[in-house]
Amino acid sequence: MIFLIELALFIMTGLLIFHAIRSRSAQFALFFWQAGMVLGLLREVAMAKLSGLYTYGDFILTIGPVPFAMLLLWPNLAYISWEWANNYLGKEYFHERAMGQHLPLIFLTMMLASFLFESLFHQFQLIQWTLDPAIPIMLGSVPLLAPFAYGFTGLVFIKTFKILWNRPGESRFSVLTKLILVQPIGVLIIMGLLMITNLLIVLIFIDKM
Repeated sequence: MIFLIELALFIMTGLLIFHAIRSRSAQFALFFWQAGMVLGLLREVAMAKLSGLYTYGDFILTIGPVPFAMLLLWPNLAYISWEWANNYLGKEYFHERAMGQHLPLIFLTMMLASFLFESLFHQFQLIQWTLDPAIPIMLGSVPLLAPFAYGFTGLVFIKTFKILWNRPGESRFSVLTKLILVQPIGVLIIMGLLMITNLLIVLIFIDKM
């Protein structure tokens, strides 16, 4: 079953890349998934290996300590949330002003996706969160921090991608280099937002206990 889950993520990635090539360009798809996989690798190292927020189960395909499926998951979900926001609002995020309506929808879509994937991972013990068990901060089998982890990841990645991609006249090699080099900064921002969110969640639940 674990193999089927990983295979489904590969198929999902292929279909989304095909959609991105058809609706945008091959270059867009290449840059988006390259930058997204770099973000995924750094994010998983930061959250699972350095911060110890969760541990992995028996994934089959790995890159070092990180399951390859997790590298694909983040650009896939980010692209889906981006397209859903575009379709719902009837306009492209590239043409949106700095403080538009896309980002809240992207954040919400990523949060909702967390309940599907975290429940799936929990069912097959592919991810085990290691949060403080003394504080009941779970929504069913999903830790309350997980939707924010998904939301912040999509938000930061898509925002930085928009800023760096949409630069007429700049060479594509320069754009790709910047997209990759900015990912460590994006992970630091995500981790900072999660630390603040986790602290607020803990304080709220401690106050109610």
